[in-house]
Amino acid sequence: MQLLLASIGLFAVASAARLVETDKCTAILVGAKASKSGSPMTTQTNDCSSCDFRIAKVPQKTHAAGSQRDVVLVSQVYPRYGNLLNIQRFTILTISALVGTGRGAPEYFKENQQNNFFNWTETKGIGQIPQVATTYGYIEGVYPLINEHQLAIGESTCGANLWAKPATQGGKALFDITELARVAFERTKTAREAVQLMGDLAVQYGYYGAEWEGDAVYSEAGETLTVTDTKEGWVFHILPDDSGASAVWVAQRVPDTHIVAIGNQFIIHHVNLTDSD
Repeated sequence: MQLLLASIGLFAVASAARLVETDKCTAILVGAKASKSGSPMTTQTNDCSSCDFRIAKVPQKTHAAGSQRDVVLVSQVYPRYGNLLNIQRFTILTISALVGTGRGAPEYFKENQQNNFFNWTETKGIGQIPQVATTYGYIEGVYPLINEHQLAIGESTCGANLWAKPATQGGKALFDITELARVAFERTKTAREAVQLMGDLAVQYGYYGAEWEGDAVYSEAGETLTVTDTKEGWVFHILPDDSGASAVWVAQRVPDTHIVAIGNQFIIHHVNLTDSD
């Protein structure tokens, strides 16, 4: 009987662990000299049970002088363009499913959705930043994947001791990791430029993690991106700061002969602030 009870107890613990730890991502980066092709590369596993995994092609666009770019609330469920309510990332609520034309990708247009199930709502931004004259085209899934200049990313969520709420949801922060990556793809050509821009925007406008309510606010508070171009590979770490209106971030170049893997843990432990890499 004791053996049976022990077995039942272990099964219950294992089952509970599986229920809690179902959605995890791993990012991998291969340095230029560690790859057979001689170019750096990155990829990831996006282990998400309810995400919209469609591929969308965002075209290059030109913008009028003085125009603004909307920043939207994170959404990863279908149709993935934006969000409205204060909900958790992996919760499917049809009222939160928003569409939009701002990115220029037909996959997000209202007329291209499954309209027999729901009357889709146009996305409104939670804030704006100044727009640039020209934005580059890119391909995205749940996260942006690669832009027209061969800038690419992988992603892995990391736990952090600080968390923040987004603007319109009781907080001050404007950017999550998906919107940061989109702006980087729109405006930069190299990994070095991308990590600097993402860090600067997060410090200026605030950064929030994938969850801002419930038990997962700490485990989802931070993010890692592996960022590559045709020559270099970088690891980018970010989390909210203690004000909830800015960010703490660091980036480090991966040596060309190295391979790195990020499994939901920050991996940069020492930084020489006088080293440009």
